[in-house]
Amino acid sequence: MKKIILSFVVLGFGVNAYAQDVLYEAKIKKEEVPAVIIAAVERDYPGFAMEEFAALPLEYIEKDVIVNTNVDSIDDYDTFEIKLTGQGKEFNATYDRDGKLLSTMGHMLNIAPHEAVRSSVAIGYPGWTFAKDTYNLAHYTGDKARERYRIELIRGNEKIHVYTDASGKILNHPRMHKI
Repeated sequence: MKKIILSFVVLGFGVNAYAQDVLYEAKIKKEEVPAVIIAAVERDYPGFAMEEFAALPLEYIEKDVIVNTNVDSIDDYDTFEIKLTGQGKEFNATYDRDGKLLSTMGHMLNIAPHEAVRSSVAIGYPGWTFAKDTYNLAHYTGDKARERYRIELIRGNEKIHVYTDASGKILNHPRMHKI
């Protein structure tokens, strides 16, 4: 009996995860993206390649985000997400149907942090060595860009993860882990 119940629980989680993916994103071809959005991407990100395209059933009304569950065709989508690559970077840009940039999300591995970040971490963690770093960017129209670094430091057989903002302000109190 326990196996049957466990099987239904696992099946339920799987179906739920699949349903969320389908609800919030539809992979589309470049030809299906409105021309005004393609022109806006080319203007906003010259030199970047458009890799993937998705239609999102989201509507922005003032500062509210509403999920449009009545999507029958590509014409029902008001929001489009474009995956961009180039210049050693990879990120997603979200546009509305009129070509207005709504947000930019980026995630980059092992790029050199700003001098302020390196200096702050070196002062705060003397004797530790930079092993890896990750840069995350989130920018929403009308708001300031939020930049974060996740830096992995090692010392002997110990490692820690330090999070900073773009100015070098340390945002966490890391715990040490044995390697």
